[in-house]
Amino acid sequence: MKSLYILIAFLLIVSPVFAEESIEATPPAAKNYVELTLSGSYPDVKIVSVFGNSSTQTLRGLLKKLEGFRGDDELTGIILKIKDVSVGWAKLQEIQNKLLELRAAGKDTIAYLESGGTAEYALAAAANRILLMPSGSLNLTGLRAEILFFKGLLEKLDVHADMLAVGKYKSGTEPYTRDSMSDSFRESMTALLDELYGQLCAMVAEGRAGVDPGTVAALINQGPFTAEEARAANLVDALQYYDEFLAALKTDETVQIYTPDSERARKVPNMNGFAGFMQLFSMLSSSQRAQPKTELPKLALIYASGPILTGVDDIFATSAVITPGELRAAFQKAREDKLVHAVVLRVDSPGGSALAADLIWREVVRTQREKPVIVSMSDTAASGGYYIAMAAGTIVAQPGTLTGSIGVFGGKLNLKGLYNKVGLTKEILAHGTNATLYSDYGGFTATERERVEKLMKTVYQDFVRKAAEGRGKSYAEIDTIAQGRVWTGKQAKALGLVDELGGLEKALAIAKQQGGFDEEDEPQLIVLPKPRTFFERMLENMIEAPGAKISLSTHLPIPAMQAQWHYISVMLSLFKNEHVLTILPYDILIR
Repeated sequence: MKSLYILIAFLLIVSPVFAEESIEATPPAAKNYVELTLSGSYPDVKIVSVFGNSSTQTLRGLLKKLEGFRGDDELTGIILKIKDVSVGWAKLQEIQNKLLELRAAGKDTIAYLESGGTAEYALAAAANRILLMPSGSLNLTGLRAEILFFKGLLEKLDVHADMLAVGKYKSGTEPYTRDSMSDSFRESMTALLDELYGQLCAMVAEGRAGVDPGTVAALINQGPFTAEEARAANLVDALQYYDEFLAALKTDETVQIYTPDSERARKVPNMNGFAGFMQLFSMLSSSQRAQPKTELPKLALIYASGPILTGVDDIFATSAVITPGELRAAFQKAREDKLVHAVVLRVDSPGGSALAADLIWREVVRTQREKPVIVSMSDTAASGGYYIAMAAGTIVAQPGTLTGSIGVFGGKLNLKGLYNKVGLTKEILAHGTNATLYSDYGGFTATERERVEKLMKTVYQDFVRKAAEGRGKSYAEIDTIAQGRVWTGKQAKALGLVDELGGLEKALAIAKQQGGFDEEDEPQLIVLPKPRTFFERMLENMIEAPGAKISLSTHLPIPAMQAQWHYISVMLSLFKNEHVLTILPYDILIR
């Protein structure tokens, strides 16, 4: 018995030692970092091309990924490799806000730049640390607006732009009728750049400790910067090659670096056998979309991205467009589905056809009468883009969203001189005083011009009236801030054209609240219109217009040229088929 007491006493003495040794033997917690590349345009919708869905990541997909990082308790930090970002102001602000949320949640965010411009640095400034390649540069030089004028080219081709505009600041005709800005156009653009420049300085200052917007403005005036100059100016924290940075980070043996799962690149099938052919057929005939459950309460998210056209005959198109047919079907589905409690309309459009915009506006009105409609404005919701948004119950925009531009312009291109220059002539037999109004072989006659002016003024007045009704203001109040003037989202909120500042997540949260959901509820989100495959679009084209030709896109090898050509081709298409337009005549890119 005595031996038993001695053994128990011994165990009581040595067990704390064992316990202490056991605690000391526990390995330290791993520090997990995820590596993410921020690059590209982050469109709102993917384009379904000949070979299925584009592999480009959407903005919503990126934001969901970043939100997942924020809620991951086992994740220590995020390494952001930022390069070649090509987005507008609203998307830039939406991504930056999400990065700031990661930082506020305690995640160690590290931005790495090989080199960078304004967009790349604005995102990098949201990180805890900014690293720059020693031989890189920081091209932080400020903002500029470049407007391309076609009048001289048209004159060389002997083409005359016979155009009119309604609204003091509606400058859509100027690139075709002038070789420089009018005073009102210059006034509007200068004010817009002033506002966006202030927002840029504030964005950078918000991320860099101890830097105010005034300091940022002073630094921009000194740019561009070499790597050493950028470090000396406290614009970056260190100069390292990427492998050096990783080696330094991994000196802490607890650090683990992961790359998130990304979309697998599609491989071109081997067409030497039948199996390859069937694989190609599967790619062409399937948009690879999951079938959503239908029994849960829902929110509908309707995307409206691109210029607004009455229709599209190009089944090989690689840029998004908005048509009344697709949007009508989307809103009808949202209205008829009893499980859909609210609708979010995501708009990213400079406008286009006034007729098409009005048809879409009507669908918003019909839906708003039955269910809450909340508009989320992306980079641009101007002219026709604002037209389709103004009937919604709530409008949300980012501070940098281009919006407003309530005005119209139109006319036609008189190609008679060009025809004659290349040896072509036309004989026109007309019955009716204004029968040649839409002919491209001559300008407007006096009576035709009078009718076009009357039509455009009627469309403008209707635009202002409907905006006043949607915004709960008088005609005079809207007319004062209309006149074709472009505003930022921040300015538009102060003027009552916008209700809230924020991104898509905020619009969805408002829709959830207005749809009667509790905060802890997770309604199913359905996205409309559903993407159509190549074969679906081809069959629709054949069924709806069996005698119509299928047109092929012209793609230029240089992206900037392709974007410019896309804009020109859209405008030429509009001038050919429409004569009253609600479209922004320019876009603002961040370099």
